[in-house]
Amino acid sequence: MNRVDIFPEALFSSLIDIPMFSRIDRADLDDLPVICDLFSYEPGERIIKEGSVSSSIYILLSGSVDILKKGQQREDIKINSLESGAVFGETSIFKNEMSTATVKSSALSLIMALSREKFAAYINSHPKAGLAIMTYIVYGLLEKLRSSNEVIAYEKEFLVSSEDLDAMKNLLPPTVDEILSV
Repeated sequence: MNRVDIFPEALFSSLIDIPMFSRIDRADLDDLPVICDLFSYEPGERIIKEGSVSSSIYILLSGSVDILKKGQQREDIKINSLESGAVFGETSIFKNEMSTATVKSSALSLIMALSREKFAAYINSHPKAGLAIMTYIVYGLLEKLRSSNEVIAYEKEFLVSSEDLDAMKNLLPPTVDEILSV
């Protein structure tokens, strides 16, 4: 991770292309470079570690990241990939809790970070922009919930039922003696 100097005009031209900021007035966007941190990440670099406490929301200005979750065997399982314009770590602005996933850069990525404290100050001093950002965050979280529910339903639909197991039993000999007598 390398800190990148923010050039307001360059950042502004990046922000207007990001859905979360696309409907915000120029005057409100001009104040963001002062309160944001800009970082570049090489492929494979970790941005957020599952189980750690993060206090920033992240906006992917360019590049891509993978969202990884520890499986039961403690291996990382890729659950999603995000591209330019995506927002992640949103729950950290609402709660001071451990991150539920790891986020790693999968390509050279430019990421804007906004701390919880600076975010709160920004939306309080720019209420119209704050409403637009909060609406985008809430709808984004609802979309992630909907998507997760679909995955869970799909996985549960394909679980083996007791009827499936009974049907399989009829295909196999019931005892070891029957297996050996063949």
